Amino acid sequence: MNRKQAAAVLILLLVGTSTLFVLFPPSSDSFHFESEVPEDVYSRYLLWISGLEDCILNISFTDDPILYYSLDVELYNPYPASSAFELTVTEGESMYWVKFEGMVETKALNIVLGSGVPYELLVIGTNVTASIIYEDNAIGSSAELEYSATGPSLNLVLTEDMTFSEIGMEVLVGRTAQPDYVYLYTNLPDGVNGLAGFREPLYLQESTGWAFRSRFIDSVSYSTDPLIPEPLLKISVIAKYGIYAWLSD
Repeated sequence: MNRKQAAAVLILLLVGTSTLFVLFPPSSDSFHFESEVPEDVYSRYLLWISGLEDCILNISFTDDPILYYSLDVELYNPYPASSAFELTVTEGESMYWVKFEGMVETKALNIVLGSGVPYELLVIGTNVTASIIYEDNAIGSSAELEYSATGPSLNLVLTEDMTFSEIGMEVLVGRTAQPDYVYLYTNLPDGVNGLAGFREPLYLQESTGWAFRSRFIDSVSYSTDPLIPEPLLKISVIAKYGIYAWLSD
């Protein structure tokens, strides 16, 4: 059985250009889905996570160019999947868009992504405790991360094991909703430059190869090469109570 067949007893409801995945019955408090990278080539690969409430979220990468996602959902109480969340896939001329939207409280959501495509990730939620780790040849070039969720903390790790070409990556945390605390660990791959802007209070734990660049009201910025050539890892972080950052080039 391949990954596309891993979620058994699957019904596909076609609505326009979207495919709605519904696991039908019985009710359960846990579900598993997997999908391979689509055969067609797209310029954008989107993964949007929304509707999270009182949830522990873990997103990580594995060095598997065939895997698009492996997704495990854990609920506080048993529900039919169709009542608990929606998992949709939309294919356009230039984009491949997967969206998970929670409709009841989700206890835990664990997602493993592959190394075959650059992801545009969006996370929206309330009272979320999150860990997002980029490693194992995760593609950085043309990738994006926007995290807009309240909750105790976000642990964000960007390692030197990411891969970049001549294009950079943008990370936005807290633009519309902020976690209480953000713990940011950044170790740049060789040949990649960094620019980071932080809304204070900032507690800088390490700065190797990064230098202070500017301050404006309650915001500060740090970067590696002041000329900021590509590929550039551009980071913007806002937290409710504080940011702890470890920066290394």
